[in-house]
Amino acid sequence: MYEIVTLRDKVRVDPSKIGEDSREAVKEIIKHDYIGRIIDEKALLIGLISIDNIEEGIIIPNDASIYYDTVFRALAYIPLLHETVKGQVTDVSEIGAVVNIGPVDGLVHISQTMDDFVDFSKNTLTGRRTKSTVKAGDTVLASVIAVSTKGIMKVGLTMRSAGLGKLGAKKREAVKK
Repeated sequence: MYEIVTLRDKVRVDPSKIGEDSREAVKEIIKHDYIGRIIDEKALLIGLISIDNIEEGIIIPNDASIYYDTVFRALAYIPLLHETVKGQVTDVSEIGAVVNIGPVDGLVHISQTMDDFVDFSKNTLTGRRTKSTVKAGDTVLASVIAVSTKGIMKVGLTMRSAGLGKLGAKKREAVKK
């Protein structure tokens, strides 16, 4: 799920940027220091939307930097358990499939790729009974089953439930019957 979050922090502007426009300097630092970071151990900041307020800067003794109390809004990605996501398979291995679901990649363990025994061969996961396949480039629907935000964001996915898996695969099975 995507959400707009409002954050307030003191932004440190290096003395080398003192001659520049303070708003542009703060914007540049926010993009560098916040975007791509996990906040509150749940949300990955993926873009700066706006800077709502920059208060007058303060200088701390023995530090030539200027600190601006700043309020800004950013776009955050917060993966929710049991959320259905659409993505593209970017890699397949004997462990499972890596699926790009937007700002992050999720892992579908081989046991969670389909409701069948699965074999790995030639960069493809194949169901023994159904002969369904999953390979790089396939577009899939998956459900979020695990989220870890310790250090980097890791998302565990499953495609075993009804309605999930490779797009178009269910239609082809129905046509064969």
